[in-house]
Amino acid sequence: MAIAVLVAPPIVLGEATTRTYAITAAILILAVGSAFPYAAIVALGTLPLSYAGIASFAAPRPESDEPHPFSAAAALRHAAAGLAYVLASAAVGAVGMGVQIGLPSDPGGTPAVFGPSFLHLGGALVAVIFVSLQLWRYETSPGELAARTVLGTVALGALLALSPAVAFWAFNGGL
Repeated sequence: MAIAVLVAPPIVLGEATTRTYAITAAILILAVGSAFPYAAIVALGTLPLSYAGIASFAAPRPESDEPHPFSAAAALRHAAAGLAYVLASAAVGAVGMGVQIGLPSDPGGTPAVFGPSFLHLGGALVAVIFVSLQLWRYETSPGELAARTVLGTVALGALLALSPAVAFWAFNGGL
């Protein structure tokens, strides 16, 4: 998220000024405010995955087939990490949308890979990084992990990928 916030705006706007970062801060405030209800629902609504030992937003235990110990502290870590990940995903998506708005309107000026929307690509990028890092922390290949762990982690990543779109929908009066 920090890279997106610090690097992308000056590249798109052509200058690293107070104005550039003030615009970025305004976009981030709107994104976080719009995504917060969704973030809270995801953070708390996915607690059963953590309770069942399937997956967690918090750092997993390397022993994938052992039950993840569930306690009040584990629930708090899961909820706090989930809230942070969802808000970060919304923030990266918002910066991506700002980048898309700031780019020249010439269709030839934007690479085809960025055609769908920087908003959605930002959320997908955060989700892919989350899933990759969470599965990497198990210190084994995904093929050797329990299917419930891989699927649970991918499901959490999918919820992160949706975050920018939900924030945009909420900002446009969807709630």
